[in-house]
Amino acid sequence: MRIYVYYVTISTMSSDILSIQEEIFKLIGNQKRLEILLLLENRELNVSEMTDMLGLRQANLSQHLTLLRAQHLVEVRKKGRESFYTLADDSIAVAIRTIHDFLRKTHRIDAAFDSNALFPIVTDPICGMRFSASKAFSHINKGGKLYHFCASGCESAFTNMVKLTREEHLAQSVHA
Repeated sequence: MRIYVYYVTISTMSSDILSIQEEIFKLIGNQKRLEILLLLENRELNVSEMTDMLGLRQANLSQHLTLLRAQHLVEVRKKGRESFYTLADDSIAVAIRTIHDFLRKTHRIDAAFDSNALFPIVTDPICGMRFSASKAFSHINKGGKLYHFCASGCESAFTNMVKLTREEHLAQSVHA
């Protein structure tokens, strides 16, 4: 009789965790939610940064974040009127990457996933503003390093501050 009770308890616990796991897999079965989770890997971002980087409207992003918060996958920190999001636990990103690696191996796909390349965050060297590289006003390649600027004033301040070679000036004029 005790063995039967023990078996039922383990079976119930397994069923409960499998049910929760099923809900999580349904939730992250959405590409945008996967992108949000990977975007938040090892960093904290506010809603404005995420909308720029993901190309989502704020209302749509908020719906996704609400679902992720309800399942305790992300956490929010309020600062004034801004909301900053992080992963509740980094192991969710590890799990997503494990599945990603399995699929790459199974389907013989060589390209590794690089969230920094997919969602690059850059910092303007003049004002210190952080933004998505895709939203940069302009960029300059100086000595093999790429500098991104949020506006023309920061770009001008940078060019006045550093001496650009003739080739760097030509490259800059191509991007202007």
